[in-house]
Amino acid sequence: MDSDCAILWKAKLEALLGPRWAVRCSHVFLAEELAQLREGLWPRDVDDRWVVWLDGGTLRCWRSWTGTCIYETKVAVSEDGTGVAAMLDVLDDPDSYRRAGTDAGELERFESVLPLVWRREDEGDALAGVSVLGG
Repeated sequence: MDSDCAILWKAKLEALLGPRWAVRCSHVFLAEELAQLREGLWPRDVDDRWVVWLDGGTLRCWRSWTGTCIYETKVAVSEDGTGVAAMLDVLDDPDSYRRAGTDAGELERFESVLPLVWRREDEGDALAGVSVLGG
């Protein structure tokens, strides 16, 4: 994580403001995933569309272009380091975000954002997941 980038983003991000649409989710996080979420996903260029950060026990996802918080959930961490998000609050303001029409659709959107954090970790090694064959 680029700490200067994180510091700049943290200073301007706000919690989820406005009307909320609560979705039951029961998403389970591995301890390693929570560690990555605590480090956060911080945009490096204009192609990075999301900011994701677990701040204490609250996970939030913002659109990087607007700084608008779209998703917010409390994560309950157990003794083994894993965590569970039981309810997901989704911004319910059509002027700022066009949400999915169903809970399942919105959960799919939320769960498609999270792997961006895991993939960012793999970018540190240019050959991550590549097998080199000699010949």
